[in-house]
Amino acid sequence: MKIIFRLIILSILTPLAAFAQSKTVTGTINDEMGLPLPGVVIQVKDSKNLGAITNFDGVFKISIPSEAKQILVLSYLGYLTEEVDVSENINISLNLNVDTNQLDEVVVIGYGTVLKKDITGSLSSVIVKDEVANQSTSVDQLLQGRAAGVQVIQNGGSPGSGISVKIRGTNSLRGNNEPLYVIDGVIISSAGEDVSNAGVGNQGQETQNGLNGINPRDIESIQVLKDASATAIYGSRGANGVVLITTKKGKKGKVKISAFLNSSVRTITKKYDVLDKFGFAKYVNEIREMNGDNPRYLVEGASIYALTDGVQTSDVPEFFNWQDEVYTEGYSQKFGASASGGGDKGNYYISAGFSNQEGIVKGSSLKSSDIRINLNQKLNDNLQLKARLSGFFSTNNFVQGGDLIGNSNRSFVRQALAFRPILVATDINEDVFSTNPYAWINDFSDLSKGSRYIGSLGLTYKLPVKGLSYEAKFGGNIRSKDRRRWYGLSTFQGNDSGGSLSISTLYTKSHQFNNLLRFNRKFNRKHRINAMVGVTYDVRKVERSIYAVEDFITTQFTTEQPAFGEVNRRPLTLAKSDQQIFSLLGRFNYTYNNKYTLTATMRRDGVSKFSESNKYGNFPSFALAWNAGNESFIENLDVFESLKFRGGWGQIGNHGINPYGTLSNYGVSSLYGNASGGTNVAIALLGLSNPDLTWETTEQLNLGVDFSTLNEVVSGTIDIYDKTTKNLLQNSNIPTSSGFSNILVNKGSISNKGVEVALNFMPISTDDMELSFGGNISFNKTQITNLNAQPIQGFYENGAVTDRRFYFGNAISRGVYFKTLANVFVEGEESSLFYGYQTDGIYQTEDTNLVEGAVPGDVRIVDQLTEDTDGDGILDSGDGVIDLKDRTFIGNPNPDFVYGFNINFKYKRFTVKALFNGVFGNDIANGNLLQLDNAEGLAFQNILPRAYNNAWRPDNQSNTHPRIGYNIINDAAITDRIIEDGSYLRLNNLTVGYDILVKDTNLFNTMNIYIAGQNLFTWTNYSGYNPEISTFSYSGLINGVDFNGGPNGRTILLGINMSF
Repeated sequence: MKIIFRLIILSILTPLAAFAQSKTVTGTINDEMGLPLPGVVIQVKDSKNLGAITNFDGVFKISIPSEAKQILVLSYLGYLTEEVDVSENINISLNLNVDTNQLDEVVVIGYGTVLKKDITGSLSSVIVKDEVANQSTSVDQLLQGRAAGVQVIQNGGSPGSGISVKIRGTNSLRGNNEPLYVIDGVIISSAGEDVSNAGVGNQGQETQNGLNGINPRDIESIQVLKDASATAIYGSRGANGVVLITTKKGKKGKVKISAFLNSSVRTITKKYDVLDKFGFAKYVNEIREMNGDNPRYLVEGASIYALTDGVQTSDVPEFFNWQDEVYTEGYSQKFGASASGGGDKGNYYISAGFSNQEGIVKGSSLKSSDIRINLNQKLNDNLQLKARLSGFFSTNNFVQGGDLIGNSNRSFVRQALAFRPILVATDINEDVFSTNPYAWINDFSDLSKGSRYIGSLGLTYKLPVKGLSYEAKFGGNIRSKDRRRWYGLSTFQGNDSGGSLSISTLYTKSHQFNNLLRFNRKFNRKHRINAMVGVTYDVRKVERSIYAVEDFITTQFTTEQPAFGEVNRRPLTLAKSDQQIFSLLGRFNYTYNNKYTLTATMRRDGVSKFSESNKYGNFPSFALAWNAGNESFIENLDVFESLKFRGGWGQIGNHGINPYGTLSNYGVSSLYGNASGGTNVAIALLGLSNPDLTWETTEQLNLGVDFSTLNEVVSGTIDIYDKTTKNLLQNSNIPTSSGFSNILVNKGSISNKGVEVALNFMPISTDDMELSFGGNISFNKTQITNLNAQPIQGFYENGAVTDRRFYFGNAISRGVYFKTLANVFVEGEESSLFYGYQTDGIYQTEDTNLVEGAVPGDVRIVDQLTEDTDGDGILDSGDGVIDLKDRTFIGNPNPDFVYGFNINFKYKRFTVKALFNGVFGNDIANGNLLQLDNAEGLAFQNILPRAYNNAWRPDNQSNTHPRIGYNIINDAAITDRIIEDGSYLRLNNLTVGYDILVKDTNLFNTMNIYIAGQNLFTWTNYSGYNPEISTFSYSGLINGVDFNGGPNGRTILLGINMSF
């Protein structure tokens, strides 16, 4: 019995003893904002089965045995794991901190940031990698082929040349279709801004890149805002899209020093195949034979001798391939360094660099240096300071510039192509029509010196209301440029004028002051609000000057001493302008339960350009998004990791007029002598004012879907948009009795409709190997829907005349070739179609239906069916005369689609990256073929071999090229003989890199060496230098025309990136 009693007592006391050796801990767990956090896992450290979970109120209860560790481990997705010692506590209260490494991605948008999952608009993100940024010379290069709906046009052979960017087609017929650029909140002027042209006569200077000064190496990320719901917050400046650039900042930790160095060689990608010395000698001899003259050259085997009156002379001919002579290898070097770091209260980023780029033309170069300082500092718990400052300095020698709109004597590009390849000493004195291409290298200068400063200073104060903050920010951009173009006596222009110098300057100063009140807060874990209201004030001032002198006493000082010019061809003219924009703006972004998001924005702009009655405009937008991937029925499908549908509508503007466009403007009309021997300057009214002008307004509807599937192996975005621009700025015809022929008005509309698709595929992603593919394609159709500013007139198409509204683009040249227009703008058609004559081969000897003035060997221009000979109402015959009635549509410069794709491969420390971009379905009017592809019979100009070898001859008739002596001087219209397919696919960039193992060294943290190629290969049927034409990028009245466009450059680069 004693034994049984002891067992009973033991069985009762054992659980009590065990209970006495454990303790119960309770507590409440909240999030970073003090709200209860349900679902937090509470686990006893190093225990596998002792744990608990917080309830809906964030409360938990757990028993801990005495022999277990008295430490609790608290974990929750998206928050930092916490360990709490409870050896002396039985009740705890704790706020978990957010794990910034697991935060939802934050995306920069206009005047703020938003969670990526809360985005309702259409935007493309470009993350800038160091190995790509260190190769790039302009921010636009980072966009090409990487963003759907973005078309970038550039010329890699000319450092500093103009670059054009279009987002979702043509929004304005006035030529300003460049997007708005915003760097760290500071608005930057258009890429197309340059000095005014001070040249006289038939001169046209090529626009240079207005975005120089934005260093790609300092860029952290780029966001391209495309639809109205994303861009409407920029109001009257967002119609062409917005490019938001965020520069780098330091990170918490020890100082990180990075440096890079690269060296490259640039070569011409393609050359025209023109007649060699033997072909040219035969061509000249045949010309002289046709004219009844003796041959000029004697060809014997591999030798060519000069003849005079059929007798060999002692003159020894010199032979040249001019493209080989003037195009060369351009060597470039770039190096730079940065230092960054930070602590608990702030961070910093400092960088500096130098670049020396040589072009593919001897003497062409762009030298630049830059510096940047970015600072972020918490002044106290509630006040934060952000400061940005950058400087850029450049010197550009644009030797390849020449005359953009002149013909072979005035254009560097045309001289290199057309100048005769055989020179004889006696020819030099006879040569009154052309100058040696060496003159452009030795006696022409296009020098530019520029600087740019961009800075901002912002203070953000956390107000007592949780999630509410106020930001005051001041930013500015100062740019100056001096451009001087000199034509020496050996150039055609200089020889004609005794030396010619033009000087143009540009000085712009802008500043912005932003006052923004932001509210960003979550409520009860189901409601999330991100809101902003603000007031902004922008001021922009521009000063320009132009000056031109000729007839120099001495030419030894070239661009430096205009005082030696005795003839003042253009007096020093100053033009100043300023504009102010006062804006009220707001955005409200609300998300419910991580599923449904609403975004609404409103901006009210007041622009000083317009008269008082039209000064203010409202630009609203609304957008909705449904994160369907968070719905349980979508999750149960087990197909998508994320799935979001978006839809948005908005209105945005474009104030594309001059600062004083609504006022009467006066300027210099002429110079004339006075009785005292001086010069008087006549001032006259330049045009009629229209006080009713207002901004063009673009209304856009966008539908999109974002998705990822197959464990995020495949992800993508699809957008469909319909965009209409109303109140187009157009010149409307008025009675000439007013003294002027037209006046600027707001009438008409243009439509852009399109589809954009971007896909990414990552089939392999392991620690040792990664393989990914990405691509984008965008289809856009631009249609002019209303041109009611134009009168209804008879318009000819395929011989038939109909009443339509239309107007013509600008003439290409003021010379005798391509003096006519190329583009026409017709209501109901796509923008800027090519308009001219159709052709049908060459007239043959046996042909009897020659039109008036034609002879066998001439180009057969189609005599359109303009006559109804049998009275049945059907046009069945031409009128036998080629005139303007025979013009019709002959081409379309607008592409069917623009695309790009990339391939990225990584194996351990070895990487390969390739980027392709292309355009399909556009036509190009190759104006260089007007003379090159036509044997005009000019003994001093070279041509293409096919133009001579395939020329029509009575004894060898051809149907592809006209007779020798056929010319098109002062033709009334272009023909389809110069219209070519401009489609192309280009290997834009190929980079092969290797990470050198440096962990055993005390000096380096990382080291990467790479070799890269830019513009390596281009697949195209276009016969010109470069299908990516940029000749008239900033002219809304000339589109798709290649005239004097220079060749592209292929670059091979070797570089090294290091961090310490």
